[in-house]
Order: sequence, then C-alpha cells, then structure tokens
Amino acid sequence: MGTSKGYVPPTGYLWPDVKRDVTKMVKNNFSSSSMDKAISSFAKALNGSGSSRARAAIQSSGRALSFIDSVKRYGFFETLERLGLSHLKNETPEKVRTGLLQYFSEGGNEFYDNISSQSMNELMRELLEGIDDINEYEAVMNTLNTGDFIREFIIKFIQNCFFANFTEKLLTLFDSLDKYEIAEQSVKSYIRNSIEKNYSINEIQNIDWHGQEGNKIINDNYNRALEILSVWSESID
Repeated sequence: MGTSKGYVPPTGYLWPDVKRDVTKMVKNNFSSSSMDKAISSFAKALNGSGSSRARAAIQSSGRALSFIDSVKRYGFFETLERLGLSHLKNETPEKVRTGLLQYFSEGGNEFYDNISSQSMNELMRELLEGIDDINEYEAVMNTLNTGDFIREFIIKFIQNCFFANFTEKLLTLFDSLDKYEIAEQSVKSYIRNSIEKNYSINEIQNIDWHGQEGNKIINDNYNRALEILSVWSESID
C-alpha cells in the first residue's frame, strides 16, 4: 500500500517499541510469544498517537451501516432512491456492485481515511461477491447482522493499519516475496482470531449511524478490539 499525502510516519514514545518488537517477531520466525508481544505493542501504540484520526476515519463506516439499515426497513430499490443512487436501478449486477463499492468506500484523503476506505471496500467485495441478479442485493443486506458487520470492518481496519505502517519494514527483512506473503497471512490471522475469540456483539437496530450515537457505538467497539489485542496478549507472557 502506497503512502498518501496525509501519511505521517508513526511517532510517539510507544512506536519505537513496536518497531523493535516487529523485527524480533520476524527474527523469531513468528513464534507465538513474539507475535503476542508485537501485536500487543502495536495495539497500544495505535490506541495512543494518532488515535483520534483513526477514530474519525472509521466513522465513515456509518455510510454502509445506514445503507444496510435502510434496505432492511424500506427495501433495496427504495434505498437507492433515498440515497441518491437511483441511477443504479437499471444497471447490470456488476455495475451495481461497482457503484455500491464506490459509494461505501468514499472518504477523505488522510492516511487513516484511506485505510478505512480500503477496509470497507474489501469487506463489501466479500459480501457482494457472486451476485448475478440485482434482486439478490436485498437478500444479502437483509441477512447481515449489524454487530458482526462492525466487528468484521474493525478487524480489517486494524489489519490494514498494521501493514500500512510496516509493509516497507517487513519487506526489508525477507529475501523473497513468498516469505512476506506468508508472514502477512500469519499476522492477519492472529489479529482476526484474537478479536473473534474474545469479542462478539448483538444485533444493533434503529441507530442513526451519522449521529453521535452511531459514532459512539463504532468507536466503543474499535476501542474494545484494541484492548483485546493489548490485554489478552499481555496475559500470555
């Protein structure tokens, strides 16, 4: 992932520790203890410097959550009308998918804004994959659990934050791209498994995702995920 004009290299008293722990993780061949330490340090640092910008960025997920809630209440086609997307109603399923991905991934141009957009794009691509009939979009949206959706988005956001900050460093520590890709999968799996094992939320309904209540729910769950990665990791050492 390239750096945007809004990218500021991570600073703050915690980030040097993260960089050292990431290097140790690689040198220790991604042992359980070294990965615990590196991800724990990363979660603490992410929750520190730059945390306000990250929290502001993830609030853009409210756009997708509002869309999903609207589909459940009014149906897919009326939601397109309500949200200024009526031009998609007579398009092919593929063009509808492209239009929705663009709508869900819109955000600012700052570093964390770009990561948030990337994460939402990845999530919606997975959810909408394989749809070959425009009427299927409503069925997919109606089956989504809002709590699970938020958790999945947060997982992807944290994963992408890690690699946005450390891809360049990790690439210098491997002698082949294959080894890097294996390492990437290991770290992503660790983050996912840690959060999924320790965090679940119930279906959330009737929320204004563009207001303070919606922002608070998103931020509270983001904080909870970072706490899991920090505290749970420390308990193993």
